Amino acid sequence: NSSFVKFLNELKNLPDEKRLIELQRFINDNPTTPLIEDHVLTCFYWYGKANSVLINGDVQYGWAIPDTMNLVSCGDNNFFYKIYSLPADARIDYQLIVDHSIITDPRNPIITPSGFGEHSQCAMPMFKSKTVLQYRKSISYGTVDSLLFQSKQTSMHPRMLKIYKPAGYDSLAELPAIFINDGFKAIDYCSYINVLDNLIADKKIKSVLVVFVDFIEGDQEYFINKTDEYFTSICNELVPLIDTNFKTSKQPKDRLLTGISAGAHISLLTALKKYDVFLNAAGQSPTTTEELFNAVNSVDKKAKKELKLYFDVGRFDLRQSGINNHSFLYSNQLLSREMKTAGINHHFKVFNDGHEWSNWRERVDEILIFF
Repeated sequence: NSSFVKFLNELKNLPDEKRLIELQRFINDNPTTPLIEDHVLTCFYWYGKANSVLINGDVQYGWAIPDTMNLVSCGDNNFFYKIYSLPADARIDYQLIVDHSIITDPRNPIITPSGFGEHSQCAMPMFKSKTVLQYRKSISYGTVDSLLFQSKQTSMHPRMLKIYKPAGYDSLAELPAIFINDGFKAIDYCSYINVLDNLIADKKIKSVLVVFVDFIEGDQEYFINKTDEYFTSICNELVPLIDTNFKTSKQPKDRLLTGISAGAHISLLTALKKYDVFLNAAGQSPTTTEELFNAVNSVDKKAKKELKLYFDVGRFDLRQSGINNHSFLYSNQLLSREMKTAGINHHFKVFNDGHEWSNWRERVDEILIFF
């Protein structure tokens, strides 16, 4: 019953000289892509001078294996198309590869934030972006300070911090503190300041102090391999620095560490190994390692009840993680099972999306409200 498939069949049955007229009519009627039918059928197309067009993105095994789009010859130009069935609430990123040139979809006006250049977005009908991400007038706003952090760990590069202080900070005390790995991108790509201001104004969360830690090239090594150096720097130096200079609670139950991907790995691992400093941690699309699984089974009985962990993953997340080269989806499902067996308090969710900032931003409010 697909109108797009009906059009394709009609186009293919026309002689070459008549295809262009039919194609012009179709493009005039359907100027933007992708076309979505019956809430699940997703139809991508590209038209122009090219020998080949590929599509690559979240649904192509987490950007691992581009799909070749089908071709219908139309005189000097070619019409390329590809059809997928996606969950009705899915939101994915993608790009086109036109004769080896990587581009966003020229007929798709929605461009999403990414750490790897611009992506086009495909949002299915049941996906609704959060209004909490948007700037609102007529509420009280927090302020943002800057601070240089220079660790005594010589291998850890100095980096800037941005410190969010909630509205009314001067009259507050004992604030819960949130530490965010790759924090500057979280501000830029997740509208994090807007979310904080909106949730605090709506009394959906308490007033909190938030430490956005800038990502420096090479941090990936500390997030995954040199974890002891990270623990020392964050737990023994950064946390005391913040507690000394800002009006924060000194209780581990009032500290949250969070991040994405490798930053999610080190956030969860830190809480599992340094629960005397952080009893709360959140990770989005966490990389998984043997060290993380081992830490789950090393937590003492008292801490298992006090810990509060959150992590989520995309159904179209990356194909390979750190643990036995499993997909991110499967390895995080295994991690949740391991935590459940160990009796560790945690909340785990799977979403119909991928390994993207534009996915992670949609859960910022849920994570803050959860904690």
